Amino acid sequence: MAKKQPAAKPAPSKAVSTPQPEVKTSFFNGLFWRTHWIPALLMMLVSVNLYYASTKFGYVLDDEMVIWKNTYVQDGVSGIGKIFGADSFMGYFQKKEDLYKVEGGRYRPLSLATFALETELFGKDKADLPKEAPTRGVPTVQGRGNPQISHWINVLLYGANGILLYAVLLGLFPLSDGKKWYTSVAFWASMLFVFHPLHSECVANIKGRDEIMALMGSLAALYATMKYFDTQQKRWLAFSAVWFLLGLFAKENTLTFIAVIPLTVWFFGRVPASRVATAAAPLLLAAFIFIAMRYNALGYMLSHGKTNNDLMNDSFLGMNLGERTATIFLTLGWYIKLLIYPSPLTHDYYPYHVPKVNWSDWRALLSLALYVGGTVWALRTLRQRKVPAYAILFFMLTLSIVSNLFVSVGSFMNERFVYMPSVGYCILVAWALFEWLPRFAENNAAVKWAGYAVLAPVLGFFAWKTLQRVPDWENMLTLNTSAVIASPNSARAQSFYTTALYQYTYNTTTDKEEKLRLVDTMAVHAKRALDIYPNYGSAWVMYCNIAFARFEQDHQMDRLFNELTYCLEHNPSNTLMRNNIDSYMKYLATSGGNPNKICAFAYRIGYEEFYKKRKDIKSALQFLNYGDMTQWHDARLYDALVEVYTAAGQPQKAAEMKAKGDAARAY
Repeated sequence: MAKKQPAAKPAPSKAVSTPQPEVKTSFFNGLFWRTHWIPALLMMLVSVNLYYASTKFGYVLDDEMVIWKNTYVQDGVSGIGKIFGADSFMGYFQKKEDLYKVEGGRYRPLSLATFALETELFGKDKADLPKEAPTRGVPTVQGRGNPQISHWINVLLYGANGILLYAVLLGLFPLSDGKKWYTSVAFWASMLFVFHPLHSECVANIKGRDEIMALMGSLAALYATMKYFDTQQKRWLAFSAVWFLLGLFAKENTLTFIAVIPLTVWFFGRVPASRVATAAAPLLLAAFIFIAMRYNALGYMLSHGKTNNDLMNDSFLGMNLGERTATIFLTLGWYIKLLIYPSPLTHDYYPYHVPKVNWSDWRALLSLALYVGGTVWALRTLRQRKVPAYAILFFMLTLSIVSNLFVSVGSFMNERFVYMPSVGYCILVAWALFEWLPRFAENNAAVKWAGYAVLAPVLGFFAWKTLQRVPDWENMLTLNTSAVIASPNSARAQSFYTTALYQYTYNTTTDKEEKLRLVDTMAVHAKRALDIYPNYGSAWVMYCNIAFARFEQDHQMDRLFNELTYCLEHNPSNTLMRNNIDSYMKYLATSGGNPNKICAFAYRIGYEEFYKKRKDIKSALQFLNYGDMTQWHDARLYDALVEVYTAAGQPQKAAEMKAKGDAARAY
């Protein structure tokens, strides 16, 4: 679909835009590939060369939740029905109440269905190293599946994404007579998109396929709608509905194209508003089907209504309205900065890598001015068909759903959230360099080549930055090593780095001095995580596990019990940490550990901390009984057990403990 050129005579008011010659190069027939195979091949080659290293990687981050620990996905084809009938994390959590641990709901069955198909076709195998599974509650690093195949699919889909974007933009910015593809806005906008390092998370992380497929479905729906207006063939409306529904099944942000598609055909095709509404009907039908299926799977629309008190699942927890909105606009400004200068890159924008700010912060005020000013300018100039206005609105519309302004996404920001909006940025830059700037060229050769002179170093920098960033996604250790450097103020980055060190290095090292050095390093980062977020449950688990690891190297029981006391005094309700302590205390009490010190610890924590201070009889008995397991003659311990069992209403156990106490005093 090309922009209409001024006619010699006014067209009738109800005229429909006439098909342009350029649109015959259909993406779905041989003509596009015969005439544009070189730029298409270039985009695919760029994708493969930039991301080839990722095809040898394993699973990281949420791959665990959507692939190798998702039972529906691991069921292969037989699990696809369950995938389309439930929250995308249900196959991982198994229990509906556990889904409330994360903010909102996720219904993105399409990418999970492709993972299930890959499992069916390529089988399951041990796919990640090291082979040794960590103990004491540290998450396993092993995956089941074939991640290398999944990585290859991501890379090829990304290249296809660039080619589809090129085909769509050719309809919006057609090649004029004699103009070559390598001078077009369509080519350079698409190439800028493929090169952009901000997309590395979507490609190098297998889970990021939902973003890639969502944009593919959205662009394909836009392309089909354009073809409808060019050919007047209603089958294209059906295609637009199907592609749009597939995009929605990939990820919910496809919904923003309900506004983007009508805006595009109105802006570039000068289609009357009544016809735009007709074309939007199939999109609305697809959206209705998706929303109905989503509601049926999740049981709610936007929020499960359960209170979430975990800062890692609701980054805005504890903020007032002013702080929340100012911090949101800080992140929105951050997106613009990263699109222009994508460095440093990190997967971790959790508290408090993104700082909590209020409206006295100039960065929030500048971002507010940019967004409000840009939106107002774009709306005021839209009827003049200025391409920057379209590009700005494309960016604003597609970013809106993940901006936290209207729907909470649980985290401050993520680089993958601007995968779709970045198309607007790429259009704006390419248009400025290859359509707006050449207007000043005429006979000035320097100006004529200015676009290439500007874009060449930009693409070079983008390529270097992408190639530098991709290796970070090899495994959890490499990823979190980079994160702890780029995001030192993130509690999550500090804690994840500690866990990765434990999994990938400490557990596989046999040298005692190296293990002690690693223990010291892990302790520093775990403590840093707790300094940032004192109630961080995962960090407390690792802090406790580090105490166990240190004891295994230095055998200093006093230091171990001091560390465990610190953990239990500050985070006594941490279930996983308590389970780990329970297992280790039973091991110490029954394996010949110093019984006197074990009994002293059991008394201090069981009687003084949990019984006297917290009035927690169940926990008091749990810890006091560690001392009883040693069969050490500690009368004070048994006196405490008598008191607690009496308070618990268990007179027989109290009598039994009294007898043991009497025997201890007589010993």
